[in-house]
Amino acid sequence: MKIDKTKYIASYAAEAREHLKKISDGFLAMEKGAVEQETLNDIFRAAHTIKGSARMLGLNQIGEVSHKLEDALEALKNGKIKTSRAFYDAIFQGLDVIAGMIEVIKSGGENIGDISEIVRILEMASKGNLMPDKEPETAEVPAPPVSSEPEPPSAPLPTVGAPAVKSPVLRNIETVRVDTEKLDDAIKIMGEMVSNQSRLKQHLAFVENLRKESGRHMDALAEAEGAASGPEGLEMAQHIFLQVKQFHMNYKNDLIYHSLLMDELLEKVSRMRMLPLSTTLDSFPRYVRDIAASCGKKAELGVSGADTEMDKKIIEKIGDALLHMVRNSVDHGIEIPEERISTGKPETGAIRITAGYEGGSAFIEVADDGGGIPLDKVKEKAIQKRLHTEEELERMTEQQLLNLIFRPGFSTSAFITDISGRGVGMDVVKENIVEQLKGSIQVKTEAGKGTAFRIRLPLTLAIMRMFLVSVSDVIVGIMVSSITEVLKIKHGDMIDVVDKKAVRLRERLIPVVDLRGLLGLPPKEYRSNDSVQLAMLQMGNEELGLVVDSLISEEDMEIKPLPRHLRSSGLISGVSITGKNDIVIVLNVSKAFGMAREISAPSRVKEERVHERPIHILVVDDSVNTREIERSILESYGYQVDVATDGLNGYEKAQGFKYDLVVTDVEMPRMDGFTLTEKLRKEQLYRHTPVIIVSSRDKEEDKRRGMQAGANAYIIKGSFDQSNLLATVQSLIEVMPEAE
Repeated sequence: MKIDKTKYIASYAAEAREHLKKISDGFLAMEKGAVEQETLNDIFRAAHTIKGSARMLGLNQIGEVSHKLEDALEALKNGKIKTSRAFYDAIFQGLDVIAGMIEVIKSGGENIGDISEIVRILEMASKGNLMPDKEPETAEVPAPPVSSEPEPPSAPLPTVGAPAVKSPVLRNIETVRVDTEKLDDAIKIMGEMVSNQSRLKQHLAFVENLRKESGRHMDALAEAEGAASGPEGLEMAQHIFLQVKQFHMNYKNDLIYHSLLMDELLEKVSRMRMLPLSTTLDSFPRYVRDIAASCGKKAELGVSGADTEMDKKIIEKIGDALLHMVRNSVDHGIEIPEERISTGKPETGAIRITAGYEGGSAFIEVADDGGGIPLDKVKEKAIQKRLHTEEELERMTEQQLLNLIFRPGFSTSAFITDISGRGVGMDVVKENIVEQLKGSIQVKTEAGKGTAFRIRLPLTLAIMRMFLVSVSDVIVGIMVSSITEVLKIKHGDMIDVVDKKAVRLRERLIPVVDLRGLLGLPPKEYRSNDSVQLAMLQMGNEELGLVVDSLISEEDMEIKPLPRHLRSSGLISGVSITGKNDIVIVLNVSKAFGMAREISAPSRVKEERVHERPIHILVVDDSVNTREIERSILESYGYQVDVATDGLNGYEKAQGFKYDLVVTDVEMPRMDGFTLTEKLRKEQLYRHTPVIIVSSRDKEEDKRRGMQAGANAYIIKGSFDQSNLLATVQSLIEVMPEAE
């Protein structure tokens, strides 16, 4: 259930007015006398609350002005600037602007207006750059001069009899803009033409059979010459046969030419919808620099092959996946400068994105020179999340362990921030790349040297080259790029490894599953000497043998999406039609690998985490609005929630009841969130209880201080979203110790 934040606008407006009055009254008192530190602290907390609540509600302009106001107050609080008449004027002007924006929002309006001028004034105030006793100037646009005389024409009118003015030479137009929807329509028509071409090939096969049959009849008729038919009948039959033969030859040649034109047209139309990867990557270098700075690190991004072109739909969808991977490289891979220097590396980490073409596909590699993926932490997290036992993990290869990072909710980070750590990244990356874009992803890592992710993608999603197989009269299409080879073996050649079938191929043991079992079809009985057809699949570094009844053919096909009500299993990603009008179901290779792992897993009942009591959460925040938003979000998902008005109130409540998780703000009267977290960690009862800090303080030192205080997660109010909070709560509750 999505929380409707608009219903909190009225309460936010009321709360903000109280805080604005507190700030205004405080400055009026300060203007008349000495500045008291406690008064400054109260004013600062009030501004902080206005900003934090505005950001949680998505009121970004109010949040921006409040943030600049808070910066000015912090500079005054820390003694970096002194008060003046101009400073007070700037503060009061900022308060008026915030109050005005709140009234607009409260009345349902959206046109808040331009805030750039007040932001500039408050920035000057925070730096002490305001001119003393002088109001900030307001720029005015001068009005055009008023003249009673009519303006002369800009150019004289042509005179009768004057030589004609030479017309400008029009240059050839080399490019035109085309709506992408029109290109999509053209691609769809091309898909239909490809399907129709398959039917034409079937017609050609029919004519070929007719020609052969006519030839056989001609031979039989020639042997019977002189019998009942006579020479006239033979001549007529020969004439018909020659006509059929000529038609077959002409039809075949026309179809070959048509196929060549179709292939060329399909390539050209597909290229019209292609875009270079640079359209997605242009903003990445700046992003890497900024996010590294927010993590207290140094990193640079290098890109090669940015001119690699792919389908517009692929370019649009790959951006988020690449962003996840780059963010993980910075947050998890690249070390802090001191650590890099101590290990002989340059203090600035290197992240490199490389793209290009490979065997009819495109590839993208994201690599870093960081510390690599710690396999011991991967094992530890897998045990915590009850994915595998220690014995199972010991039997796994390095590649199988690395593939665990693509499981939902899996993260090796001990501290959750707005950047990463909730485990909501790599599973989404894999879903985007493998399931939506029909690609593959593999990962390699080396301790102390870095990690590389290699993505392989089709150039277009419009027409796919499919390998058709059959099981129990069902035709299944598998992307040709997923198949490495096809084999025919004896059923007895397969061996049992633990509880699963496998085949030994070039000194490698490759698991084998029957496609019937995946599709839920009745099993087929095999004898030891029976031949078995295997389609060998590859996804990243994983391999799988798929038992099928027969191999049919390769075809270019237009893939149609499944109706929504048929998408539940995920094993079938689409449908198509052959030239014979047979329905083809398209196999989701990623899902097939996942189901094969489940089928091959030990037949033990996995221990599920069952909470016999509801989860109790304590929300601590001095803002009524923030408390109620967080309470509503958590209660809507079944959690039991208590609230506290500040750190001291929260600490007192924690003394009287054992909560399973604590969510706290930082800036609060009487006791802040850092102090609350430190005090809870000193209590035996709360030594291992998850603590989440939700604050508008977004500096790296604040996050570091939260981690040092003992918090498990740090969420920025500016990027607050209910899914962030819920995912963080869920990931922490999954691994929290059992109640004694």
